[in-house]
Amino acid sequence: MANKKPEMDRGKIEKISLKRSISFNGNTIDTAIIEIDHINHGLNKKTRKLNIKRRSSFTVRDIEKFIMLLDGEEVMADDYKGKISQYSIRINCPIKGKFFDKEFVMIFDTHYDKEQEIHTITLIPGW
Repeated sequence: MANKKPEMDRGKIEKISLKRSISFNGNTIDTAIIEIDHINHGLNKKTRKLNIKRRSSFTVRDIEKFIMLLDGEEVMADDYKGKISQYSIRINCPIKGKFFDKEFVMIFDTHYDKEQEIHTITLIPGW
């Protein structure tokens, strides 16, 4: 019998309406799905569960500010999985505090049939 990968525990996932819509790759996006626990804790590579120790303490509205930085951008996807376009971009933190202007890698995707949505999966410190 083949070993099955352990299921990922991605924690709390929030769906929000953006305070204002953005244009990304020619699509108007007004909704974000944000994996807030994944962003703040990260996933353990071995257990595929959330790390206990927090690496950040961003709020859902903080992540919205990162998303706003994508307004007007045209970005090539890193990969495609069916109708899902996957992206990873380097982005400077717009949140005042200890991470302000530090570089993060933002990993997110969009879905061909849900052009108004962006799914923010995680932010990884880029330093």
